[in-house]
Amino acid sequence: MNFNLNVIQALVRKDLLGLLPLIGISLLIFLIVPAIASMDLSAIGGDQEFWALLPENIYWLGYFVGLFLVISALQLDPADSLDHDWLTRPIVRRDWMLAKLVLLTLVFLLPVFISRVITGVSIGMGPGVAIYFAAGIERFDATVLASVLVMMGLLAPNLRKLIILMISVFFVFLLPGWSVTRPLLAAIGIPLGGDYDSLMWVQGMLIVIASIIGFSLIFWFQYCRRQRRAAYAVFWTTIAIIFLSVYTPESLYNWDRAVALNASLINTDNVELEDQVFLDQAMACFPAAIVDAENHSEQESNMLVQARWSQAALSDAGPGAISFATPIRYQERLIDWISPTTEERERGIKWRFNRIHSEAWLSSAGLDETVELRRSFAAENRYAPISATKTDHWLLEGETLNKLGPDQQVSLTIAYDGVLLSPTPYELAVDGVRRRFPELGYCKAELDSGANEINVECLKRGVQPDLVSAEFIGMESSRVDSNFRANLTNNFVESLKRQRYELTLPHASIADNPSVIVTAYNAERMLNKQLTMPGLLGDKPSICPLPNSDASNIERPSSWSDKSPHEISFVSVERGVRLEVLDWRQEIKPDAKTLFLLPGLGATAHSYDDVAIRLAQKYNVVGMTRRGTGDSSKPDRGYEIERLAQDVLQVMDALELPSAILLGHSFGGEELSYLGANHPDRVEGLIYADAAYDRVSLNDGESLKRFRELDIQLPEIPPVRPSEAISYESLKAYAQRLGRSRNIPEGELIASYDLSTGQVKHDRLYLDALMRGIVAPDYRSISVPALALYAVPGSPDALLEAWYNQDDPGLHLILDELFQMERARKLEQIERFESELKGSKAVILEDADHWIFLSNEEEVLQAIDEFIDEL
Repeated sequence: MNFNLNVIQALVRKDLLGLLPLIGISLLIFLIVPAIASMDLSAIGGDQEFWALLPENIYWLGYFVGLFLVISALQLDPADSLDHDWLTRPIVRRDWMLAKLVLLTLVFLLPVFISRVITGVSIGMGPGVAIYFAAGIERFDATVLASVLVMMGLLAPNLRKLIILMISVFFVFLLPGWSVTRPLLAAIGIPLGGDYDSLMWVQGMLIVIASIIGFSLIFWFQYCRRQRRAAYAVFWTTIAIIFLSVYTPESLYNWDRAVALNASLINTDNVELEDQVFLDQAMACFPAAIVDAENHSEQESNMLVQARWSQAALSDAGPGAISFATPIRYQERLIDWISPTTEERERGIKWRFNRIHSEAWLSSAGLDETVELRRSFAAENRYAPISATKTDHWLLEGETLNKLGPDQQVSLTIAYDGVLLSPTPYELAVDGVRRRFPELGYCKAELDSGANEINVECLKRGVQPDLVSAEFIGMESSRVDSNFRANLTNNFVESLKRQRYELTLPHASIADNPSVIVTAYNAERMLNKQLTMPGLLGDKPSICPLPNSDASNIERPSSWSDKSPHEISFVSVERGVRLEVLDWRQEIKPDAKTLFLLPGLGATAHSYDDVAIRLAQKYNVVGMTRRGTGDSSKPDRGYEIERLAQDVLQVMDALELPSAILLGHSFGGEELSYLGANHPDRVEGLIYADAAYDRVSLNDGESLKRFRELDIQLPEIPPVRPSEAISYESLKAYAQRLGRSRNIPEGELIASYDLSTGQVKHDRLYLDALMRGIVAPDYRSISVPALALYAVPGSPDALLEAWYNQDDPGLHLILDELFQMERARKLEQIERFESELKGSKAVILEDADHWIFLSNEEEVLQAIDEFIDEL
């Protein structure tokens, strides 16, 4: 194939001269656009919303200028002129097309590339990084409009006809929009499919393919065959295909076909992944409300507000319709590991399940067929499909509810189509230096001390990860994601794409680590997970009654109260940080010892409310709730063990306690070991209530990996039922259902749990911060007497909870292995405690609960008395 370079050169020169003013303006805009897009304009006065949106949308200015330049270049040589122009005609069509491509490369592609490189260098990118990132396509979602306008440029010989074409397409294609097109097509019997979210790349590919074919055929008919009518026929056929790709009839493309197509591309031979995601109810009974009831409780009103039902949906549902929410929690059972250079132990990164689509239906003997429920597409939390708990809102028509009747056996099934994402984690130093990672491109992390946040930026060209996240090392709850859902676009489609990922980690001072973890997630398998429950609202009507029945009108009376005889006060330990202090000293016993109580992780001093009453009969008893928990302050700093220990000493100073016997449960052993080793003058003795452990070694190594792999497979504790949460007395039924001899104290339940839902109140971020601050205990430096009480399982049956499936052989195998590991780990810790801490005493209480002073109160009190008597 021979090209006439003289003709190509002449055409390019002619077009450059003819478009010189437009080219000059375009070059200026191409230089300005990336510069503005990279600026932080928040400091400029005036309309802050405008300045915030400008960098995000300035791209479209360059986009439309570039399109106008392309169309203008095409219209300089309409089809007729190729045979009649006096300067270079007639010419071969391939020479003409190559000339236009050369022109567009010189005046459009090259200037954009150079301006991107210059802007990248000016904002701190290295030249190599700037060149790497500049050579990528910015926005694939703009290809639809670009393809349509370029086809118009081929067809229309002048601006007037171009405008006519644009108006025609606008009224046929763009103007109706989704809200108008859907009801119009439904009225003529053509229901549309849904909004396919992260699966919409399939429709985008159809549009791109149709546009390329349409462009080629239009060029052939218009320029090569001089068949204008055929060219217009191709154009409108292409527009029709694009229209059907966007507004796809359900008979052609629906959720089942979309999921099946993506599953065929993603799923390989990894069938074992099917069982690695487990669904469970986050609430025993789902909250519900009669939509048209005259009065609603506060909970019902809040739920209806969150559901955001449209008037059309409520009208279709009819009188007596019920709206209900279904909080369902995901449990992913796979973990990958990373070994940060800044720490001596590995950290686990869990795989994640991303919900793509959900549906629900009812089955009943009183119904001829299953009833599909209507889901709210406008609910407040619709943009949180990756969260550990997913809540959907459903609408059940009043007529269907009447058919069911009060005594019908109904089952509710919720089904999720989703994708299981595997993590590839990287450690990224917070020093502003860009580092290249295979899955993420060039990444950097910088500390903004003024805003107390860490800003992470990754520049990736080519195939993109499906999701990107950043988190503080060892603090999963700090994780932030690049998007609210995974992007499942096929890798081939993304091969020319470029993407900037920007993530902000708030509360930077809480971590105090020179590195963060940045993770690229990629789809491993499409999954369909289903959960079937008896009854409409999560359980049988006798347990979870419908809102129109008398039993559903149970109100939680004010019988919940902290009845423990303590005085509550707050002690300031530093600026802006106040700690809750409980004092059970009705009167100070001058000859008695003072016990200072420290709770476990995620618990407050109220956890001692019951046992403290008995201790206070002999001793002066006080307790403290550490920072980050309960009613104590939750600052973004001070979670290292040195600061926690200082908090204890300052509270002791405020209470005028020169010294005390420290009693710590679980995590409280961290403060005990540090204070015993570093402040023996303030410590008369140490009492560890299942707390004397080296949590650094316990949370590291292959044994930890195996332990977590097994533990994550155990069934979650069942949530509390509404009838069980009416009062502390009624909660005894919950304890019996769990196989517990007693509940934790009433004051602790009030302090740590939402009594209406049973969910923990504490912010996991601060609990993670506390765990990050643990250090190995220095038992050899402790010179004060110490007593350690250990809860050690005596057999695998000790780990068999009442809600487990007793007949599951696989579960028993897991429990057998966990028992061997748990017992060996604890016995090893006991041996180390007794050998390294001279004069110490360890007491093993076999088959005791971790809340050892609740499950074995008498033995614990006896051991404490004997220990104190010997001081």
